[in-house]
Amino acid sequence: MLGVIVLVLVFSTGAVIALGIVGMQLRAKLKAIEVLKIYAERGEEPPASVIEAVNQVGRPPPPPAPPPLHLRRGWHLSHVAGSTGLSLGGWGVVIWRALVPHHDPDWLMIVGLVVGIFFAAAAAARLTAALTTDGRG
Repeated sequence: MLGVIVLVLVFSTGAVIALGIVGMQLRAKLKAIEVLKIYAERGEEPPASVIEAVNQVGRPPPPPAPPPLHLRRGWHLSHVAGSTGLSLGGWGVVIWRALVPHHDPDWLMIVGLVVGIFFAAAAAARLTAALTTDGRG
């Protein structure tokens, strides 16, 4: 029984929100039509700014601006180079510590392994981003 009550409350809340949004959009459109009626009753042509404002009522917002310069291919590739260098350094520490005779893995080897894996993944992510950008920059 409690589950049914919760479902009814959730779905009725969603319906009220949806109907409220539709009602606000309808009210905005009716106000825009009322503005045009006022000009029609006067027998005047509404100014271009009023017509433009009325035409914008209920329209979706304009598309987003293009990405800024720092999100372009060259910026990603510079990070690929840095991440690759740091990853190779981490793997170099791992190899160096592994080749030391009679030496067990220690904290330096673990840090090198973590650094190598982290920056290899970062380089792969930046390379993917560089290959999927629009090519400008």
